[in-house]
Amino acid sequence: MDRATAVLTLLTMLWGATPTLACFCDHYPWTAWSTCSRTCNYGTQQRHRTIRHDEYYWKNACEQLCVKQESRACNVEACPLHCHLSEYGPWSACSSCAKKQFRTRELVTPAQFGGSDCTEPLVEERPCHPSTECHIEKVDCKDRFTCDNGRCISTKLRCNSQNDCGDNSDERHCARMVRVCNRVFESIPGAELMASGFDAAAEKIRAAVLDNSFFGGECTTNRSREDRKWYRIPANDYKAEAEEAQSEVVNLASDSSSSSSHEDGGGLFIPILFSWRNSYMSRKTSSFRSAVKASQQKDSKFIRVHQAVRVSTFRTKSSDLYLSEPFLRTLSSLPLDYNYALYRQVFQLFGTHYFKAGTLGGHYDLLYQYNREEVKNSGLTDSEVSSCVRRETSFRFLIFFSSSRINRQCYTNKMSEKYEGSFLKASERSISMVRGGRAEYAAALAIERQGVLPDSTTYKDWMESTKDNPTVVEYELRPILELVRGFPCAVTKRQHLERALIEYLESFDSCKCAPCPNNARPVLSGTECLCVCQSGTYGPNCERRAQDYTSNAVDGRWSCWGPWSTCDSSMRRQRVRECNNPAPQQGGKACPGERRISTREVEVQSPPEPRGSADVRPLPLSLTIQAGRVYHFGDTEEILCLTGFEMEGYQYIRCMPDSTWSKPMGQCIKRVCPSLALPEGLTAQPEKAEYRVGDTVILSCESTDMVLSGRRYYTCGIDQSWEPALTSDLHCKTENPFVPDSSCGRGQRRDGAQCVCMAREECQPYREDLCVLDAEKDRFTMMSACAFHAGRCHGDRLYFLNRGACEKDESGMEWTRFRARLSDRSSVQEPCGDDTCYEWEICSGAKCECKLPRDCPKDASPSFCLEMLKTRTKRAMSACSVAAMKCAGMQFRLLQDNSSSTGLLLFKTSW
Repeated sequence: MDRATAVLTLLTMLWGATPTLACFCDHYPWTAWSTCSRTCNYGTQQRHRTIRHDEYYWKNACEQLCVKQESRACNVEACPLHCHLSEYGPWSACSSCAKKQFRTRELVTPAQFGGSDCTEPLVEERPCHPSTECHIEKVDCKDRFTCDNGRCISTKLRCNSQNDCGDNSDERHCARMVRVCNRVFESIPGAELMASGFDAAAEKIRAAVLDNSFFGGECTTNRSREDRKWYRIPANDYKAEAEEAQSEVVNLASDSSSSSSHEDGGGLFIPILFSWRNSYMSRKTSSFRSAVKASQQKDSKFIRVHQAVRVSTFRTKSSDLYLSEPFLRTLSSLPLDYNYALYRQVFQLFGTHYFKAGTLGGHYDLLYQYNREEVKNSGLTDSEVSSCVRRETSFRFLIFFSSSRINRQCYTNKMSEKYEGSFLKASERSISMVRGGRAEYAAALAIERQGVLPDSTTYKDWMESTKDNPTVVEYELRPILELVRGFPCAVTKRQHLERALIEYLESFDSCKCAPCPNNARPVLSGTECLCVCQSGTYGPNCERRAQDYTSNAVDGRWSCWGPWSTCDSSMRRQRVRECNNPAPQQGGKACPGERRISTREVEVQSPPEPRGSADVRPLPLSLTIQAGRVYHFGDTEEILCLTGFEMEGYQYIRCMPDSTWSKPMGQCIKRVCPSLALPEGLTAQPEKAEYRVGDTVILSCESTDMVLSGRRYYTCGIDQSWEPALTSDLHCKTENPFVPDSSCGRGQRRDGAQCVCMAREECQPYREDLCVLDAEKDRFTMMSACAFHAGRCHGDRLYFLNRGACEKDESGMEWTRFRARLSDRSSVQEPCGDDTCYEWEICSGAKCECKLPRDCPKDASPSFCLEMLKTRTKRAMSACSVAAMKCAGMQFRLLQDNSSSTGLLLFKTSW
C-alpha cells in the first residue's frame, strides 16, 4: 500500500468515526462586509454567517465548529492632513535697500498623508517709499581712508590702479598712480562661488557676502595645473590649489546611507544628509522627492555610488574679511528694533552661513533602486551587492581604477542572470543627483530599466564640463553672524539676527510632521511632510509591509522646541522639548540629543558717551541709581545689584578727573539657586526659574503610582547650591509603601521571638515625607516614617515637626526645639500618628494638641524657676506648666532649672 492510499484510508476511517464533527460551514453563507468604521487611519469591518438552526446545524455540531463572525482592517491609510498657515503678521518698516515692506506667517500644519499642500507664500511683500537712503553707514575710519560709500580701507590702497573702495573714490585726485601687479591677471575660476552665502535650511547657494573682487595691496597669484595659466587670488582667500580631474581618483562612499550620512538619516534607505566631505542629498530638490516617491511605490533597496571631481580648493582667511557692498548695505539698513520680517530677508538673500573652506568641481552621484525581493533572492549579502554595483560602475565608466575587475558572483547570481549578467541593468532605475558640469551631460548619466546604459564617453564629457561650470562640492561652513561686526550697532543687530536665525531654522524643522507608519522617518520638504520608508516597508505613507518585516519598534522623535523662558538672575534662558512625536515604543530608540538647552545672554555695550561723561556700567550684573546723567569730577554714584544678587563690599564709586570711575570696591554676588535640571518624568514644586537661599522644592513623579529613587526635598543652601546635591541616577520607580510590623513597637521588626530595632539602611527605599528636627545637629531634615521611627528606636534625638516639606515656619520650628529640650522631663510619651505626645499634650485625631496650663497636674513637683514678663513675678513651675504656657503664647523668662544638679541657668532669652 503506497503512502497516498494509506492517508486516504485513514481519513475515511476518521470521517466515519466522528460523524458529528463534519459540519460544512459554508452551508451558511457570509453576509456582505459592513461599512468601514473609519474613512481612514485603520477602521474595521465585520461580517457574520446567516445561521439557520436546522437539523443539520445541530447534528453536525456547527455551533462549535463554525466561526460566526469575522472582522478585518480597512482604510488603513492615514487620514490626510491638509496644510494650514497662520495669519500674516504686521507689515515691516520700509526697507531702504529693497524699497519694499514685508510680512510673514508661519507653517502651522504641513500637508501630509495626501493632504492638500499650501500654494500661498509664507512671505508677502509690497513696494514702498523709504525715508532713508540705502548706503553703508559711515564710521570713524581714524587713520584709514574713508571711501565715498562709507567703507574704510588702508591709505596704502589709494591710487594703486585698482578699485578697492568699490565706487572708485580711492582712485580720484591722484598725483601719481602705482600698480600692485605688473600685469593684469584674471580672477581664479569660481571666485564668485567662494564668496557666496549658503542657506543651510533651504540648502541653496545665495548672494555674495564676501567681495572677492577686492585684492588688497598684495599681488598674490597661483598657477593652474590644468591650463598652466596664472590667476590672482582675492584678499579674502589665502589658499587656492588646482587639481586635475582624473578618472582614476577614488572617493567612493559606502552604499548604505547610514554609514556616511548625518545621524538624522541613520538606518534609512534614502540618504538624507551627508557629511560635507561626501556631499549630501538635499531635501529640497526634485531628486530627493523622486527618491522618496520611488521608495513608496515598492519594497526597495537603494545603493548610492558617488565620486567628487576636484577642480580647485580654497580656504577663507580667519579675520579681516572684505564684505560685499550689497551685504553691507543690507546690514546697515536693518532697524535697531527687532523685526523678524526684515531680519529674515538677510537669510533669504544671503543665506545663513558662508564658506570657510571648500572644493570646486563636480559631484557624480547616482542612487540605484532595486527590488528588495530580487536582491534577497539573488543569494548575495548587502555588502556583496554593493561591491558588485561599485565594480561594474568602475568597469563601465572608468571612474575609478582601470584595473577594476568584476567578481564572478556579480554576473552569475539569480538576479543579474535575468538582465544579461549586469547588476546595473537589474536596477529599477537610477536617480541622478549629479551636481556641477553641464546639465545635459549630468542628466545623461541616469538610467531607466530596459534603457541603454551610459558609457565612459558620457562620463568624460560631464567631467570635462565641470572645469567651465563648477560648483562647491565639499565645504566647511561658518555662521554668517560672524561677519556682522565693524560697523555702528553691530552688536545689537547681531543679537537680533541670532534671534531671527532661530525662528528661520525652526520653519524648516520636521518636528511639525506627524509620526509616520512603520517607523518611517518624516521629512519636511517645503510645506509638505514626506515619509521616508524603512527597509521592508512601502506604500504612499510607508503603511505596507513586506512579509519578512516583523518589527513593531517605534523610535522616539522630538516635538518642537517650546518657547524660551524669561532671563533669570544668572542671565540665562532655557527651553525644553519632549520626546513624544512619537514616544519610544516596543523597544524603539530614545530621542538623540538634549531635552533642555540653555543660553547665556550677552550684555549689549552702550555706545561711548561724549568727553567728560562717565556714565558706564561699573560692574557686571549691576546698575546705577541715576543712570543716563552726565557726571563731573568728584560726583559719587551708588551701585545697585540686579534682582537675585547682593552687594558684597563698598557700594559707592567716584568720578575721576580723567572721566573714568574709581575702581569699584565691591561686587555683586548671586544669592539664588538655579532651577533643577530634572530627568524626564519628574516635576518640581514650586516650579520657578530661580530660588532664594532657604527655599525648598519638592520633587515628585508625573505618574501617580511611581516614587522617586532618592530624596524628594531639596533646599537652596547658603553657597547657592542644592542641599543635598541632586544625584545623576535619580529616577522614578514603582512605589512600595512602608508597612510597619504591627506585632512590634514603632521602628521595630520581629526577629524570631523578639522585637529589634530596624536597621537604618532598611528604610532607604521609602518616601521621605516627614519634616523632622535632628536635635543633635539642630537642623530640620526630611525623613521617611520608617527612618524616623527606626532612628528614635536606636536613640537618635529626632522630633516630629510636620508631614510634608520643611517650610520656613519660625514659630513652629522654635516650638519643636523647645519641646525637644523638655521631652526628657516628661513622664508621659504617648504615640500619636507620626508624632509622640508628652505630658503637656493630648492626642486628638492623630495629632498632638497642647493642654491649657490649668489642666496640668497641681501636685507635680516644680522643676523650673521663671519670671513672668508682664507682672515681673517669679514662679516655680513643673515641666507640664512651662510647656503649656509656652504653647499658649504666654511671655516669660526661664531663670533656673531646679532639677539640675549644677543649678546653671539654661536660658537667657524671653518667651
